[in-house]
Amino acid sequence: MKHRKIWQLLLTILLMGVMFAGCASAGTKTANNNGSASAPQKTEETSGAVKKEAAETKENREKGTAMPATNMKIKVVANGKEIVFALNDTSVSRSFYAQLPLTVAVENYSNNEKIFQPPKKLDCSKVQEGACPVGTIAYFSPWNNVCLYYGDMSRYPGLYVMGKAVSGTEQIRNIKGKVKIEAVGQ
Repeated sequence: MKHRKIWQLLLTILLMGVMFAGCASAGTKTANNNGSASAPQKTEETSGAVKKEAAETKENREKGTAMPATNMKIKVVANGKEIVFALNDTSVSRSFYAQLPLTVAVENYSNNEKIFQPPKKLDCSKVQEGACPVGTIAYFSPWNNVCLYYGDMSRYPGLYVMGKAVSGTEQIRNIKGKVKIEAVGQ
């Protein structure tokens, strides 16, 4: 009986140690929407210009405005209709734009987005994750998916906003099959 109590005490101490170790490491992991933990995001030192851009981006997000647009506009031609997107000035948008023109198969995913895979992974250096309201084009880096949102999506690890629709937003929901994506003006 005495040995049993000692074993129970040792087991309790061991379990408490494991729980405390788990709590201590919880600060280095983030939970995703399905409850599983994902690896921590790596951060890197940034130059003054990048810090300024990040501060402006944060300010724009807080105001509810989009990241600054560039002259990079693309059109998605699907089912005889066009959707035009203005891309922001980020490495992920530039690397996507450089792969155009594309013809890709689009799939419905969940109840708020259409997805497709570009031929090459996109450059996600110096970009920030963001929320994706209706009409957003974004890149989900873990799966190499470009996402076109016809329903809102909250901020999610690995999801990078590339721009927003400037015309044809209502057509995103109806996209299916093969689509052609090209730079506007080509």
